[in-house]
Amino acid sequence: MEADSSFDEIYELLFPLIYRFVSIRVPKSDVEDVAAEIIVKAWRGLPSIERKTALKSWALKIATHQIADYYRSHKRIPVIPLEEIPMPLSQESDQSESWTTLLSVGEALAKLSPQQVNVIQLRLIEGFSAGEVAEILGTTQQAVDSLLYRAKKGFRKIYQGNPGKGGRG
Repeated sequence: MEADSSFDEIYELLFPLIYRFVSIRVPKSDVEDVAAEIIVKAWRGLPSIERKTALKSWALKIATHQIADYYRSHKRIPVIPLEEIPMPLSQESDQSESWTTLLSVGEALAKLSPQQVNVIQLRLIEGFSAGEVAEILGTTQQAVDSLLYRAKKGFRKIYQGNPGKGGRG
């Protein structure tokens, strides 16, 4: 990416990633506004970024700070109500099992700490390396590996019906 990249180019490159990242952290009604603010900040700061290849991880770092600012200004707990999870289009019996699975995964994730949800999404869903996640979250690679291990262990225990031994922390 060049420093003179158009806003449209930056938007097209970053929006899907930023939208996914924000959508599981803020209420549905505010996702697009928060995502747009993040992309504008990334575009404005583009001339100051040293490694253009790190644009996505740098934008996610901005997103992490923007989401924290959002909750400070709204004084809300960062939990998405389960009723905001989109329903499958078809309500046939074969879809009910996948809907139940989606709900139970959402419930299990809601019981993990925000840091654990961050590391699960960035490492396992978005595919960033431990080093990239460490840079985004402002921590070390070893801390990311440890957090991912605890997050997976906690998720497994919660998902398998043993929430008292979840991995919060």
